[in-house]
Amino acid sequence: MRRPLFICLLLGLGCATGWPTPTPADNPETWVEVRTPHFTVASNGGEKTARRVADQFEQIRFLFSKALLSSVRLDPGAPILIFAAKNEKSLSQLLPEYWARQGQLHPAGLFVPGPEKNYIALRTDTDEEYAYHTIYHEYVHLIINLNFHRIPVWLNEGYAEFLGYASVSGNNGKLGQPSGSQLHVLSQNRLIPLEVLFKVDEKSPYYNEANKGTIFYAESWALIHYLMLDPEKQKAKVLAQYFNLVESGVDSLEAAQRAFGDLSRLRKELESYTARTTYAEFVVKLPDAQETKNDQVRTLSAAEAEARLGDFELYRGQDETARRKLEDAIHLDPNLPAAQESMGYLLFREQKREEAEKYFARAVELDSTSALAYFYHAMLEISQSVGEKPSEDAVRSLEKAVALNPELAPGWANLAQLYSLDKDTQVKALAAAQRATALVPGDPQFRYNLALVLARVARYDDARKIAESLTSSTNAEIVNLSKELIAQLDRARETASIQASQGNSTSARTAPRLEGGPGASGNDAAGEEATPGREGTTPSALPRLRRRTDADENETHEKPVAPEIPDDSAAATPAPSGESRGYSMIGTISEVNCAGFPELTLVLEAGISMRLHASDFTKVTIKSSSPIAKSSKSPCAALQGRRARVRYNLDAQKSWDGEIQSVEFVNQ
Repeated sequence: MRRPLFICLLLGLGCATGWPTPTPADNPETWVEVRTPHFTVASNGGEKTARRVADQFEQIRFLFSKALLSSVRLDPGAPILIFAAKNEKSLSQLLPEYWARQGQLHPAGLFVPGPEKNYIALRTDTDEEYAYHTIYHEYVHLIINLNFHRIPVWLNEGYAEFLGYASVSGNNGKLGQPSGSQLHVLSQNRLIPLEVLFKVDEKSPYYNEANKGTIFYAESWALIHYLMLDPEKQKAKVLAQYFNLVESGVDSLEAAQRAFGDLSRLRKELESYTARTTYAEFVVKLPDAQETKNDQVRTLSAAEAEARLGDFELYRGQDETARRKLEDAIHLDPNLPAAQESMGYLLFREQKREEAEKYFARAVELDSTSALAYFYHAMLEISQSVGEKPSEDAVRSLEKAVALNPELAPGWANLAQLYSLDKDTQVKALAAAQRATALVPGDPQFRYNLALVLARVARYDDARKIAESLTSSTNAEIVNLSKELIAQLDRARETASIQASQGNSTSARTAPRLEGGPGASGNDAAGEEATPGREGTTPSALPRLRRRTDADENETHEKPVAPEIPDDSAAATPAPSGESRGYSMIGTISEVNCAGFPELTLVLEAGISMRLHASDFTKVTIKSSSPIAKSSKSPCAALQGRRARVRYNLDAQKSWDGEIQSVEFVNQ
């Protein structure tokens, strides 16, 4: 979840004045890399420093696993890469903008999350008790957002604050240490009413305004502290109940009333709790720190170090610095796949597609073991695709990417969309969409994509169930898209019902002519593995994978796109007895048959596939900024692939769905 800037920086105690703006040394420093099962640490302080930081984060991960629900997934498919700077001066060279002005607070660390990589930069010469509080805070957000898509803001921030005060000493890990700063805030301010706290969202002043935000964070921390460590609350498992309720779609306030009971009483208990002078702590015995057997240790070459530092700059938006470092890396080693990959990504974001392709192709040519080289190459292929079906090379590249990294959720999600465009691979599409959702169950975009694929393979009930669950998501865009998908599914059923009512029992079709692969009855659980469809179902066509626009320059995986839905007139009232019903739909003309021109048939893709007919197309009203010749020659070439609003009269007695009345071309 997005947080105010001040919470994303871990501020040190000192504010040095007159600190010069640092510049990298002429002679590159030596960086040693240590890889543990869950983290990759590079340090310019030597192997011992790199090991210490890697061990600390492994222990923190273990500590968090004991404090969170047992079903929680702890590790993203995207790697967590840590720069462990040997001292403050070294960190200032990684983050120079925070040392550029006198009196500016200096961060002790920075956390940069991303869909394909997560970066952490920190200094290792600090002895503050909670030196990495905000880094741990952001790590908790990463875990929570990985697993849950309806978590209210107070719970997300409260957990992050509570676990952010974790500490490790030897083989003991501690949680629940009282925060003097949070308790001071609460002692100086009235508590936010719980009815308000539970409803705070990302637009609320309690989340965005500094003064109110300070109280909000402190109270959220205190409430989680109380619910986690009070013996009676622990025994009743009230937090687990609350989690389950909000994730099942129950309103945050209602869930609190059901899980926590009388909120007035809870407020009094919280006021009393925050006035205490002593607090219980949560102590966990930690496993021994990893030693040489399981860790991979190596010294990075100068080119590798520059490439990784450049990639770090790229992920945190410092493009010009990233470019310089990546150019240096390529100069030092033209055969380094990582540098080629990152430079391609930089150019891709800048809309320099041809240049980006050269670097991606070079990274792949070098037989990069990085899944992202193939992933970015596929994204470029998709962005450059002409028409509605990207090249087979995009599919092959994504297949290679997920083979190299089976936990690359964006790779599976995009692969599902490409598979879904071909009826022969729609079962594979469903399996890929399910895999993406299983890897990141908290990402509502992946769940929305799964709903789209389920609809395509005719599992309408499952698709609608997921779409309905997403209408209570904290992602406003997904909420709107899900509502549109529900409307599209309902409209398809309505159209089928109208057609059935107008035909007789032997000749009327039960649904419009639709495209897609094998379907199922829709009674299976959405999370099951893809299975071949059963007879008697009508597969549904989904919206095509959209092409990228300039607005997508910073995206590396496709955003969900709402299906095209007929306009309001598609639900017109019945015409007088004996007349046909008038409808209109906006969609893409995917097929045109002019063999008997001026008679014409076409297929309009609009979430469903409508086969429409014109007995004499020269008499059809055409609205277009570039007129279509209707009589001098066949208009098929001019119609094919165009976006249009087609008005038609429904006709269930023919081999087509309706008779065309007008065609109005719309901007693409």
